[in-house]
Amino acid sequence: MANYHRIHPVGVGSPSPAPEYQAAGRQGAAPAPLSPPGRRSRSHGRRCCRCVCWTLLAVLVLAVALGATAGILYAVFKPKIPDFRVDRLTVTRFDVNATSMTVSDAFEVEVTSTNPNRRIGIYYDGGEVTASFNGTELCRGGFPALYQGHRSTVRPLIRLAGETRLDSAVATQLARQQQDGFVPLTVWARVPIRIKFGAVKLWKMTGKATCSLVVDNLQVGRQLRIRSNNCSFKLKV
Repeated sequence: MANYHRIHPVGVGSPSPAPEYQAAGRQGAAPAPLSPPGRRSRSHGRRCCRCVCWTLLAVLVLAVALGATAGILYAVFKPKIPDFRVDRLTVTRFDVNATSMTVSDAFEVEVTSTNPNRRIGIYYDGGEVTASFNGTELCRGGFPALYQGHRSTVRPLIRLAGETRLDSAVATQLARQQQDGFVPLTVWARVPIRIKFGAVKLWKMTGKATCSLVVDNLQVGRQLRIRSNNCSFKLKV
């Protein structure tokens, strides 16, 4: 018997399967659709926003906690600003060179600091001290490191030295006020300090003391009299 090949009709106009879908059919899965770029950027933005919000919240909580602690300490210990004054100023060198218009000088300043607090101690961590005449710095030195206990008084001796070039107006004014016996001086101190509440030692702060003085002369070997003495102290946290 003769073998006849069967011919199956193919519909006219039917498209042949695309190669991509044929490959996908052979692998048994279709490719996953990709997320639009806008959706990914919005998700990343939301995560960043949450991170910033949590950081700000943590900073706010810390600030509130520190403020509450400071308020409790203030209410319990009732801190008071220490009292500063200049008790004695001695001129150990004061040489004026009229040719070069320079002054070379050295002072010894005895300062009295009184701590009026019952339960607060003060650590002075060094610092710098300057003396000036009408805004012109004459000399500078260092404040000694020391501890001041409760309701106590300390009298550090501060040594200042310097060499300053004066303009003609300042030199003339200084000479005139020396003759009149009224020489204005400003002693300025910037001292890092730490406050001790009981057994708790707080962070470092900055104490600023300013003493406006009027003395009768700046001559070496003569007794110097302080005619006016006005000091103030500020604490910067």
